[in-house]
Amino acid sequence: MNFKDKVAMVTGGSQGIGRGYVSALLNIGMKVCICDVKEEKAKEFMDSLSSPERNNVIFQKCDVTSPEEFRNAFEKVISTFGEINIVINNAGIADEQNWRRTIDVNFIGVVHGIKLGFEYMGKDKGGHGGQIINTASRSGISPNVVWAPIYCATKHAIVGLTRSYGNEYHFKKTGVTVNAICPAYTDTELFRSGPRPEVDENSRGAVASDAQKILKIEEVAQALIQLLEDNKNGALLLVETENVKYV
Repeated sequence: MNFKDKVAMVTGGSQGIGRGYVSALLNIGMKVCICDVKEEKAKEFMDSLSSPERNNVIFQKCDVTSPEEFRNAFEKVISTFGEINIVINNAGIADEQNWRRTIDVNFIGVVHGIKLGFEYMGKDKGGHGGQIINTASRSGISPNVVWAPIYCATKHAIVGLTRSYGNEYHFKKTGVTVNAICPAYTDTELFRSGPRPEVDENSRGAVASDAQKILKIEEVAQALIQLLEDNKNGALLLVETENVKYV
């Protein structure tokens, strides 16, 4: 599948996995809008790009919990590039203390992204169809992050949302596929700065063993390209070290 000059939006695209996604998409000739609240991080990233890449990327400040800001991002992409082909709902946090905010960013933000994606890309709305990809987590399949139950629950919710919207019923109407990528522990600031409280003796060994298998951001980004190329619907791509498979 040829993605050259296709247009993608990536929420949370200024750092971490989202930044890896943006780099991978630019590398295959796509045009990308970084949607993020972290304006300075985005500027720093964009300044580091080569001139050809820099010409194919824009930034729009966007809090995914705000329907108005998210819609403004879609409008910015349309006004700049003329269309939207791919929406990547990637923005996420892991704050167990401020758990309502975690639910709002990780889940409600994805709901906003999917609904706007259908509105702007759906054939039933005058669009040409497209792809929506949600960043879930292996924790959305198996709740292995024992110290972050709210985070795990939001990722489970994304898995359920992806499977539900990735049903043939919605595709026949909109021409938009909905899939999710489910990475294991990845070497990001979110992972490095996350809480690590003591766990019970039975859990400690399993957690320690699991934490040794850390993905590189580039591995997750490459899995994203695979998911785009495979063009499935309602699929979950599990990404672990030395193990990338649909589940």
